[in-house]
Amino acid sequence: MRKRGLVFIENKKPIGSESFICKKLYRFIPEFDTFQTTGEKLKKRAVKIYIELEIYEYKICVISFYNEGFGEGKKKYRVRCSSGPGHIKAIVRACIEAYDKLIDADGHHAFIFSAADDLGEHKEHNKRYSMYVRFIDDNFKDRHRYQEDGSIQLNTFKLVHEDHAFKNECEQFYLTFNELVEREINILGGDENNK
Repeated sequence: MRKRGLVFIENKKPIGSESFICKKLYRFIPEFDTFQTTGEKLKKRAVKIYIELEIYEYKICVISFYNEGFGEGKKKYRVRCSSGPGHIKAIVRACIEAYDKLIDADGHHAFIFSAADDLGEHKEHNKRYSMYVRFIDDNFKDRHRYQEDGSIQLNTFKLVHEDHAFKNECEQFYLTFNELVEREINILGGDENNK
């Protein structure tokens, strides 16, 4: 059986047009099992999540995660995993744990995520976004020392530590990040009006 909890897998270099400096890839298996109904039987399974920390210039970290077996490309981040709030909370805690490891090793980085909508839809301020922000508020170390910004319309969120050396650069990156998210929503068919 594979080790449960958060496990570092590898550092990946950018390929092609990818603009990050490095991508830190982790595997996360919750300490608890989930049960899946197959007919009249309950089947126990361990859900495997992959957590990615994309590190950009000016100490900016964009965090994302996806379930194993949910495909390739950007759509894999948008597929709903049908997990309950307890499981999602464990995943968000694992994301924060991976981020804390980055901070311990390399100092403060801006923390950015996008709570992508499900495939084929776009809801301003979706439940996923609300849950992530609430769990981050409850579990982020020294949360009071971070300045936040977020887009309810795009479901993006940014935290920058008060001691971060590149606040202006982080702000510019976040504006560009939001433009990319908005373009992606339109291209992937998230907004019925923009298909």
